[in-house]
Amino acid sequence: MRGACRETIAARWSRGNDGRPPGASGRADRARHAPGARADERERHLSATDSMGAHGLLLLQGRRRAPLRVGSDGGPVPASLRRRALRRLVLARATSVLELGLRRLARPATSRRLALALLGALALSVTGTASMLQAADPKLRVVATLPDLFILTRAVAGDLATVDLIARFGQNPHDMEVRPSQILMVRRADVLVRNGLEEDAWIDVMVHGAANPRMLRGSPNVVEASQGIEVLKVLTGRVDRSMGDVHPLGSPHYTLDPDNVALVTANIVAGLTRAAPEQARVLEANRQGFLEKVAEADRRWKSALAPFRGAGIVSYHDSWPYFYRAFGLVEAGVIEDRPGIPPSPQHLANLIRSMREQKVKVILHESWYPSDVTSRVAKETGAKMVVVAQSPGALKGTEDYIAHLDHLVSAIAAALK
Repeated sequence: MRGACRETIAARWSRGNDGRPPGASGRADRARHAPGARADERERHLSATDSMGAHGLLLLQGRRRAPLRVGSDGGPVPASLRRRALRRLVLARATSVLELGLRRLARPATSRRLALALLGALALSVTGTASMLQAADPKLRVVATLPDLFILTRAVAGDLATVDLIARFGQNPHDMEVRPSQILMVRRADVLVRNGLEEDAWIDVMVHGAANPRMLRGSPNVVEASQGIEVLKVLTGRVDRSMGDVHPLGSPHYTLDPDNVALVTANIVAGLTRAAPEQARVLEANRQGFLEKVAEADRRWKSALAPFRGAGIVSYHDSWPYFYRAFGLVEAGVIEDRPGIPPSPQHLANLIRSMREQKVKVILHESWYPSDVTSRVAKETGAKMVVVAQSPGALKGTEDYIAHLDHLVSAIAAALK
C-alpha cells in the first residue's frame, strides 16, 4: 500500500475530518464525484492509534481513505461514514470471530456507537475469545475421541460438562483426517477421553498440534478408557503395516460388551473427578443411575439372544469379539483377511467353503464399508447380510448406548431365526 496510507490519525485529523486542509473538502468532493473519476480504487485502510491504547485497522468499502479518531469526548464521525452506509468493519490482529460483518446500517452511525463497537471488539482481541467463553461457562470442557466414549462420557457427566466428539457419528475411525477445528477443540479441552488401544491413534497428532500440555498422554486430565479391561485378540510377534489396520494392543471394541461399561465409566468418572474434585459425588451418582439402566437392558438383550447361543457368525471387519463373548455367539470367520485391505480371492474361496460347512446363517456388515464383497459372499453361501452400526450413531436411531445395543441385538436375533 502506498506510503500515504500510513499517515497517523493525529496528523490527518489536524488537517480536517476528512484528511484535507480546512476549506478544501468541497472542491475535493466535487472532483471525486465528477464524471470519469476512478470508481475502482482499492479499499482503504486506516492505521489507528487512539486513546483506547490499542492498535487496529479499519477497512471501509468505497473509493478513498477516511480518517478516524474517536476520543473520549465523542468527537464527530468522518464525512465518508456519514455519507455512505458502513458495509464491513474488520479489526486487524483480531481473530475471525471478531469480524463484525456489519451488512448495512439503517441510519448513519454515531461516534458514540462506533466507539463502543471498537472498544468492545478490541477488548475481545486483547483478552482472547476462548478465555472469555471459558469464563462465561464454568462447565468442564471434555473431548471424547470416539462415539462410544462420547455417549458414555455424556451419560456420567450430565450437566457438569460440555462434551465434544472428534470422530463424527457414522465415520470409520480408520479414515480420519485431522482438521484445524479438531485441534482447536483439543486446545480448549480440560479433559480428554481416549480409547487406550489405538483405535484413535490419530489423537496424538491433534494433541501435538494443540499445544495443550493437559492433553498429553500420562497427564491426570487424560482418561485411558480401556484401563482394567480384559483385552481380547492381543497380537504377538512381529507387526507391520503390511498386515493392514491391525491393533497390536488388542481389539479396541470393548464397549460392545455391556459388562465392560462399568469399568469404562469408572475410568471416565475418575478422570473428570481429577479435574473437578468438588463434583465427585454427583458424577458417581450419574454413573450409578446409568449403570442401572444398562443392567436392565442387558437382561433383555441376553434373553433375546439366549436361543442362539453357540451360533456361528461371520463379519466383514473383525469388530465383534467382545459382543460374541457377551452373548454366547461364535466367530465363524472374517471377510477381511487383513483389516482395511480388500480380501484376496483365495481367502474368500476358503471362507465360503468354511461357511457352507458350518451352515453360517448371518454375515454382519458394518455400515461404513462397501457392501459388494459381502453381498457376493452372502449369495454364494445363502447367508443373510445384516447391515449394522458398529458404533453408536452410525445408523439412525442408534445415538445412545442402549439404543445402539437394542439395534444390534434385535437385528441379529431376527436374522438367526
